[in-house]
Amino acid sequence: MNSLDKKKILFCVARCKERVSKGLVIEILQGAHSVRVYNKRLNLISSYSSMHGRSTEELDALIQELIEEGLLAESPDEFPHLMLTDESHKLLHEHADELTGEASHWE
Repeated sequence: MNSLDKKKILFCVARCKERVSKGLVIEILQGAHSVRVYNKRLNLISSYSSMHGRSTEELDALIQELIEEGLLAESPDEFPHLMLTDESHKLLHEHADELTGEASHWE
């Protein structure tokens, strides 16, 4: 996985305040026109459609790779959601200007 893909996925999870499932993150990154994306107004975040053209399987594999690398975690809930780790917070803080054009605080 290239570092830009990694940052796009992590940035999406951060922008969603870590309250979204893997499936919903994939929809956001693909730019899906789904009811749940629009109801939550997630089509308005900067990550929306940032990885359009990527298949669901490919994005699922990339997210799984981030979980295995320790940059993402899944909550142990009945309906798991993605969470950033300390390491991913650090990475996003260091590279926030590359993705947003401005420095941001992720803590």
